[in-house]
Amino acid sequence: MGAIRPVLFNLVLVLGLTAVAAGEELAKAPLSIWHEGQPTDGESELERLNRAFVELANKTRPAIVQVRVIGGPETKSKPDETQSQGSRGSGFIINPQGYLLTAHHVIDKAKDIEVRLADGQRLPARVITADAQVDLAIIKIQTERELPIIPLGDSEAIRVGDLAAIFGYPFGRESSMNLGIISRTGRSYPDSASYDFIQTDAGGYAGGSGGPLINSKGHVVGMITMASERGNMGFATPINVIKKIIPRLMNGEKFAWGWLGVKVSEVSLQQAKALGLSPAKGAVIHSVLAGQPAERGGIRTRDVILSVNDNQVDSPRDISRMIGGLEAGRVVKLTILRSGKILQLSVPLGTKPESAKEREA
Repeated sequence: MGAIRPVLFNLVLVLGLTAVAAGEELAKAPLSIWHEGQPTDGESELERLNRAFVELANKTRPAIVQVRVIGGPETKSKPDETQSQGSRGSGFIINPQGYLLTAHHVIDKAKDIEVRLADGQRLPARVITADAQVDLAIIKIQTERELPIIPLGDSEAIRVGDLAAIFGYPFGRESSMNLGIISRTGRSYPDSASYDFIQTDAGGYAGGSGGPLINSKGHVVGMITMASERGNMGFATPINVIKKIIPRLMNGEKFAWGWLGVKVSEVSLQQAKALGLSPAKGAVIHSVLAGQPAERGGIRTRDVILSVNDNQVDSPRDISRMIGGLEAGRVVKLTILRSGKILQLSVPLGTKPESAKEREA
């Protein structure tokens, strides 16, 4: 043991001297291991673009809210677990008196609704009106102060390649901004609440439903209601469709949306060739539900619907969208291909029966 102690002492001494030497070396070393960024005169194009993004965020974020849904008919949590079991979405303020727009599926079957403002304040909210077909809801919070709002824009004016930004509370966390472009403009129809989704690569995530899709002017052009499984694409309801029905909903009207009562499928290339359809288009009817508007209107199995109210049909989805955005009682004009002949049928739409388990055209 006596021999080991001097060895340990010498080792500690060497390490100590090495550390001192290293410290002295660092003290002598010039401060040029890295380079400090120097202010530059003027502003580069990238800096101006960066400033524009920051200004867009600063202008928009104060009006973005988190919508917290607590409880509901299907919630089976204990009373003290209600908050943790609730779901969360997003929304945005459209009126300074506390009116907010969000997606219907965010607040559907909610027992209690709570809104978290951008400054962290949490307030109870109540549903003013809602529509499941268009997937929108107007909710209201009670506040003594005027709230910041986001103006609504024109979704018909957007183009593929336009700058797009999504604001919301993804995954129920803090407010965020996702930047991208419009990758598909979507479509709306005159005298109808029918529409196709606006698609953007700005992305969409769980908890982001109900958040706004913003253009470069800071105006809302859509509301996020769907996202791709990977979250790399967001799908928005065009704001023009929402603006079209809000006044009627606020007046207390309830919409009974149209129902045709058919099951349709895509026209295959083989079917198109046999029918003489070039290019392949339309939707082929493979089932007509008994007693429903389609049967009463003379529609038959194997008919091919080519257009609805003179709007071309390219897929079964078009049938669902076009019919679902018309009100029950409206007479819809269908262009039908039957046994090689083009027919025009006028069919009054009905309402979807309670027994129907699937959303069909």
